[in-house]
Amino acid sequence: MRPIMKNIAEKIFLTHLDIMKSVLDLGEYKLGADSAGYKYFKKVVMDSFYNGLNKCFAELKSEGILEVCLCRANLRHGYTDCTKCHGAGYVNANVLLSIE
Repeated sequence: MRPIMKNIAEKIFLTHLDIMKSVLDLGEYKLGADSAGYKYFKKVVMDSFYNGLNKCFAELKSEGILEVCLCRANLRHGYTDCTKCHGAGYVNANVLLSIE
C-alpha cells in the first residue's frame, strides 16, 4: 500500500504563514501596533506574502502539480477547518510525477 502523500500546498502555506507572523511580530515590536507605520508595514508584508503564494500555487497548478480544493478557500482568510487544504486553497493533483 502506498503511503498517503502530504498536501504540498498546505505545507507551503502553513510555513509561509508562520514566517509572515514572525515578520509582523518584529514590525509590531519595532513600530508599535497602533502606529501608522506599522499599519502600512503590515499591509505591505501581507500583500507580498499572499501575492507570492498565489503566484506560486497558480504556477504549480499550471504544471499539473496542484488543483483547486473544492472548499475554494481564500489564502487571506488564513487557516481553515478544511481537512484537505486547511486554507491553502489547493491540493495535490492526482498525477504521478516522475524524476527524469
